[in-house]
Amino acid sequence: MKGDGSLRETLKEFIKEMKDDLLKSVINKIEIVESKVFEKEQECDALRTLLKTMESKVNDKDEANDRLEEIVKKQEEKLKKLENETEQYSRRNNIKIRGIQDTDAKETAIDSAKKVVKFLNEKGIANLSLSDIDIAHRIPNPLNKNRDIIVRFVSRLIREMVMSNRRKLKSTGVYINKDLTRLTLHVLMCIKK
Repeated sequence: MKGDGSLRETLKEFIKEMKDDLLKSVINKIEIVESKVFEKEQECDALRTLLKTMESKVNDKDEANDRLEEIVKKQEEKLKKLENETEQYSRRNNIKIRGIQDTDAKETAIDSAKKVVKFLNEKGIANLSLSDIDIAHRIPNPLNKNRDIIVRFVSRLIREMVMSNRRKLKSTGVYINKDLTRLTLHVLMCIKK
């Protein structure tokens, strides 16, 4: 059984070599896995950093967008105000007359102008002729009742003369007002309340 000892030794050595080879293989695989895990952690860190940078940029863009929206809103408000002022300025020679009889649904501009001249002259508001009026026409009324008349005078002086004498119409049921834009009229009504 002496030969048994050498067989045992050989087997022990063989098993030890197998263990060593297996251990080296496992260690090698662990090192490879650890290396890959490390690479993935670095990629994750890089992605986290990139994500934070992108979030920061998105926040900056959102803030810039909010500022731009505010600027645009203010510019739109300025534009609306300017449009209203421009439209109101274009109406500086105009008046609106309410209450002059509307007997003809197809009344022409010249007919309206003649009615205005006749009415204002008869009531002592102003001594006008047709040449003092640039244009006069009825304003469409959805109820088709007595439509108002818009009158554009050739000069603001004539308009101011008519406006200053309009109190003479107090008991006639006819009213003369400035021709105001919708926005200006709305503001005026809010102030009067």
